[in-house]
Amino acid sequence: MYRLRALFFAILFLGVIAFNSAYAGDDRLGLDAKQMVVCLAADSSSFEGTLQLFSRDDSGQWQRDGEPWPVLFGRGGLAWGRGLHPPQAGPQKATGDHRNPAGLFKIGFVLGYAPTLPTGAKNWPYHQVTDRDAWIDDPKLVDYGYNHLYTLPPGAPFPAWWEEEKLHLGDPAYEWMVLIEHNYDHPLPEAGNLIFFHVRRGDHYRTAGCTTMKLEDLQHLIRWLKPGSNAMLAELTRADYARVWKDWHLPPPEKALEK
Repeated sequence: MYRLRALFFAILFLGVIAFNSAYAGDDRLGLDAKQMVVCLAADSSSFEGTLQLFSRDDSGQWQRDGEPWPVLFGRGGLAWGRGLHPPQAGPQKATGDHRNPAGLFKIGFVLGYAPTLPTGAKNWPYHQVTDRDAWIDDPKLVDYGYNHLYTLPPGAPFPAWWEEEKLHLGDPAYEWMVLIEHNYDHPLPEAGNLIFFHVRRGDHYRTAGCTTMKLEDLQHLIRWLKPGSNAMLAELTRADYARVWKDWHLPPPEKALEK
């Protein structure tokens, strides 16, 4: 009986540790970032918004890097995505809903057609897209890495599913793409995929869930990214930003919410 009781309390103790560990990261959230991209929408139905860059100074305070610029969101507006933030009440991002994921996300690697990043970039992780690259969004292909880049090995034949999954070449909208890590770690097929910053197709052209902008603005963003900065994206409605900024360690509203 003593051994069983001791075992019970040991399991209970380890369970408490595991539970606390699972939420320990929530206390830090944006505190670990040295660069922050803030994208704001007027409300959850908006398909237009602004993007502002921020960097932490030596004292740990957020400072604005330049002026904000316009961005476009999905035709369905915004819904809560799967990222670094704790779960939020309200509409959740789903596959095919044409909504942008709202929340706090890591910024991933850059993809593009050119052999190297734009001149002046700071060696952010980069992958040149070729005809042997695909982005897996078919749940039946989970063995290839759902919602991840897949590069066909040299000499391997193109599989039957390739035409549906391959990345496009020669499309000006995808000349540069910056990965937004929504639903990226332990992805769920129903939660949405293929979320990037990329070039807009028109001044007011709504997207299927990505954040788009002018080519020169996107190139500026790529040049601004610094390896080792743990750069993040906070993409939110203005009301949600005002509600969560302190808990998520984001730039204060007097800096981020200026129009």
